[in-house]
Amino acid sequence: MKKEFSDQIIIDGLQYCNWNRELFEDAWKGGLTAIHATLVYWENTEESFEKIKEWDLRFKENKDIICHAKTTNDILEAKKNNKVAILFGFQNSAPIANDIYLVESFFQKGLRFMQLTYKNQTPLAGGCFEPKDSGVSRFGKAVIEEMNRLGMIVDLSHAGKQTCLDAIHLSSKPVTISHANPSFFHKALRNIDNDVLIELAKKNGFIGLSLYPYHLKNLGKCTIEDYCLMVKQLINLIGIEHIGIGSDLCKNWPDEVVMWMRNGKWTKKIDYGESSSKSTKWPEQPSWFTKASDLKNIFESLVINGLSDDHAFKIIGKNWLEFMKNHF
Repeated sequence: MKKEFSDQIIIDGLQYCNWNRELFEDAWKGGLTAIHATLVYWENTEESFEKIKEWDLRFKENKDIICHAKTTNDILEAKKNNKVAILFGFQNSAPIANDIYLVESFFQKGLRFMQLTYKNQTPLAGGCFEPKDSGVSRFGKAVIEEMNRLGMIVDLSHAGKQTCLDAIHLSSKPVTISHANPSFFHKALRNIDNDVLIELAKKNGFIGLSLYPYHLKNLGKCTIEDYCLMVKQLINLIGIEHIGIGSDLCKNWPDEVVMWMRNGKWTKKIDYGESSSKSTKWPEQPSWFTKASDLKNIFESLVINGLSDDHAFKIIGKNWLEFMKNHF
């Protein structure tokens, strides 16, 4: 019997949206079970606690269709109750400054993912945009141990190659690269080389495949067929259990926010990040993925391109849930 899409576990492993009712409704109507939502890029400690507080109102105003998830059981309960579970994540370790005790403080507020770096060098580790990647620092090792103890997922998106390899081996629990693609698909500083992907999989790690145009072959003109071929090639390289979707979908933001992502407060110059054209605007999404509910397009195309229903459902959600069970 054919499985209904909306009955399955559908998880997007990372989005950064300016959330409103319309976006929540699209995810809900689209059958999403859970979304890892980015709260922070460059914000300091105080600003980051405020970002978490802002979600209290969102949960209250949209309690009929969303809820806050802190555990995988919360995700399953949300599914039973026909709600979209929201998981909190930071795309930088800036909020903890040099204070390891803040890791637990944020965990208690619901933080479940934290990147060690966001492109730049941090006290913890080296970023993928640095000319020389320091690897994981002494402080970084201590923070990874603390994240492991608590059940917070170490996210290596935006980390340098040596940092990725260090963290994969230092962490006692599997780590993730929540939103990136293999470099064999598209050469970009943010995409991941085969040797790192193989080491990630050896330690039961996980990659969420990105749909942000700068991570895609032919950028916003990438075809869904090419994307599915990339998925199939990656399955052959590391095995299906280590792969999901982390779309990096950025919705409802003005163009100034893409510059905030790149520049934060760390430079007075304009940093164009991954934009080779020096664009200061959001890049154009591929036509087949412009909103959260378009995950169904990926599922359908994976099946058309040779995956079984069961394997396609693993890619678009079930694998993420199994990975998260290692932590919370």
